Amino acid sequence: MNELQRAEYLSVLGVPSYVPRFVLPLAPDPRQAELPPAEEAAGTQQLPVASGIAQNPLPHSADQIITQPVQSPERNARVLDEISALTDQTKRPQETVAVTPAPVAPPQQSVKPFVLNCWRIGEELLAVDSHEPGAALPLEALFNNILRALHWHQLPRQQERLQWPLTENRFGPAEDASQTRDTFSSWLEASYSRMPVKSIWLMGSEAQDFCTPIPLESQVVEWQKARLISMPSLSQLLRAPELKRPLWNLLRTSYPTETRAE
Repeated sequence: MNELQRAEYLSVLGVPSYVPRFVLPLAPDPRQAELPPAEEAAGTQQLPVASGIAQNPLPHSADQIITQPVQSPERNARVLDEISALTDQTKRPQETVAVTPAPVAPPQQSVKPFVLNCWRIGEELLAVDSHEPGAALPLEALFNNILRALHWHQLPRQQERLQWPLTENRFGPAEDASQTRDTFSSWLEASYSRMPVKSIWLMGSEAQDFCTPIPLESQVVEWQKARLISMPSLSQLLRAPELKRPLWNLLRTSYPTETRAE
């Protein structure tokens, strides 16, 4: 650094002046601070102190101290003005850069708790029925009647019950619809891959929204080697009996052999 920068650093540190008077034991040999470039110092007289330091090296004891001549008041005022100008440049406020705020993510869509009753009927059917927790309705009896109408009531049966959320965590964040969809669509694909069936019934809005592996563009959709059929839930059929006739017409269209009158 040059002499002006050294004086500025001392000013920032709160040291008005620092001049070593002699070399301490085991200390490195002193060296003259770098002077300002020639173009900056053109037309100005070299500082007496700097020239004195350059010509008279530091003594190695207090007895060898030589008092340097005092600078003139005019020279001191000019040096202080230059230091003040440098200090003002460092304290000048920086230009603020406009920051574009990042787009805010849309709020997560919360999902109310629900239950999925799942029945596997031989190699014919995988039915997924959704309903509210704690609903005291004869869902099993109505489902058995539907199977009897299709002549599937004597086929082997497996039953499974799923619920959402999977675990109750009052201290964690609420899981949103995307997590629900990933969970149950993955479950349905794994269940079908393990034991394929000819038809998959998605009964109720939760089953249709979260369990389907593909978009449901119509009431009957082909997926792999199975048919995905959307229909009302058992709870809706019990609360609104007028929905049973459209359901029966759908079953007759989808299963003409099974629903044929004997």
